[in-house]
Amino acid sequence: MKAQVRLVDEVCLMGSADSGHGIIMDGAPEIGGRNLGTRPMEMVLIGLGGCTAMDVLSILKKQRQTVESCVIDIEAERSEQVPKVFTKIHLHFTVTGRDLKESQVKRAINLSAEKYCSVSAMLEKTAQISHDYTVIENAVGIEVKGE
Repeated sequence: MKAQVRLVDEVCLMGSADSGHGIIMDGAPEIGGRNLGTRPMEMVLIGLGGCTAMDVLSILKKQRQTVESCVIDIEAERSEQVPKVFTKIHLHFTVTGRDLKESQVKRAINLSAEKYCSVSAMLEKTAQISHDYTVIENAVGIEVKGE
């Protein structure tokens, strides 16, 4: 896998990788940016969410679960000292579908966290990562929460 980051202007950067898609990153005005793009550390959290979501959705599909929506809200804390690495990350999954089995959603999330998510495996070297979930049964509007 290869990636490239190229200066656009001031601290505005264009990143691209093997997939051919580009993304703009920019800094806050106080460091010379114009707030035109996502911050690099925000991208790390977005990457974590995307990685674990792909795992969970793939596992649930193999389990023949009908997922209609999957939202992952992520909150993180960073070190006060440079480098300001993530020290705590919490992911809250909201999975909506029909005839979803809470036990299978829980298992899929745990498998991603413990075995499959490459981003999580890297981040857990510096951060305590936790997760919980809400399962919403769309057919009858039942909500189940778990850890």
